[in-house]
Amino acid sequence: MVLDADGLDGLRAFRDDLHELTASGQSTGAEPATAVAPVLHSASAALQIGEDGLVRLEPRGSGWRRLVSLILTAAFEAQQADTRRRLKTCRNPRCRVAFYDRSRNNSGVWHDVKICGNAANLRAYRARRKAENT
Repeated sequence: MVLDADGLDGLRAFRDDLHELTASGQSTGAEPATAVAPVLHSASAALQIGEDGLVRLEPRGSGWRRLVSLILTAAFEAQQADTRRRLKTCRNPRCRVAFYDRSRNNSGVWHDVKICGNAANLRAYRARRKAENT
């Protein structure tokens, strides 16, 4: 798939909005919406029933809109399965990688504890030690 400049801009805007929602915790569904939220992005999809009797959501579109449709379809299915709340952004401000929290109690805050977690824990430890010595 080849994307033109408009397609890249549209896809980047979608990525940035999705990242912002994930980083702010809005994708967790923790707080119920009291008002109808504005639509940030939309995509085409179709409901199809298979020979097995199961109804499936099938992405539609072409170019960057197809990619957005695939991502929104996956997000919808994750929302239905109550796994979307596990999509998070690494707490390390220099990293900000999106990751899927596989921890048992959904408490992960870093995409990789060895990379981002150790650095953050070391900074916190040094700050506590410095506060104790002053």
